Amino acid sequence: MRIYLHDGSFTGFLTALALALERGGQDCAIAPEKTADGAAEPELFTEYLGAGADPAKAEAMRELFERRGSAESWRHARYAFLSESPGSGAAVLAYARLLLEKGPAADHMLADDRVRRVHALSASVGGEAHMFKGFVRFTELADGTLYSRIEPEHNILTLITGHFRARLGGFDWVIHDARRGSAALYFKGRLVVAPLEKARLQENAGEALVRELWKHFFRTAAIKERENPRLQRRNVPLKYRKNLTEFG
Repeated sequence: MRIYLHDGSFTGFLTALALALERGGQDCAIAPEKTADGAAEPELFTEYLGAGADPAKAEAMRELFERRGSAESWRHARYAFLSESPGSGAAVLAYARLLLEKGPAADHMLADDRVRRVHALSASVGGEAHMFKGFVRFTELADGTLYSRIEPEHNILTLITGHFRARLGGFDWVIHDARRGSAALYFKGRLVVAPLEKARLQENAGEALVRELWKHFFRTAAIKERENPRLQRRNVPLKYRKNLTEFG
């Protein structure tokens, strides 16, 4: 067994995927580098190889998904990677092999585990990204920058930035994924994603009052006779609430 290790970046993942597909057969796999680092003892007959991160190979993989499948096939593969779920790399590799074999018909084979698994991961990521377009809460900092802390289950940061860029293009803002130590930073019309472990914040003097007013509105606007905690938990899961002002 040959295992191609990637650095965790999407480019690195696609490079490892390309190498595994080039080798052909079923005697190879892909995995993040920490897989080898965390192994107490290498398995017998297992060879670990660093894949590196080759933009040309990554672009070739995108073309492969779109040519053998469709733009939707590419989206499913990308979202499955962003799920960061155990076994997602193996699932995308199996899905890519099926696309090579069956072409566009593969995505209609919904009873096939290789398709069902990737589509399910893609749906989970897409659903969470959609929810977070309504779950992001900004605080105004002393310099006027808007800051938000989020902790999504999946790595959805790059999927939601376009939404806020379109709606808050006249402001500087930061969306901080504290779970992964990264942030989308939008300043003077330029958007970058960069590492950010901890943020030392100095809020605008009026922010505490704004938060209290928002909490008061949230409490008083509710109609007691129509309260439905079960529906509320389904629409706003408990795991997200610590970063939502109204539940703070």
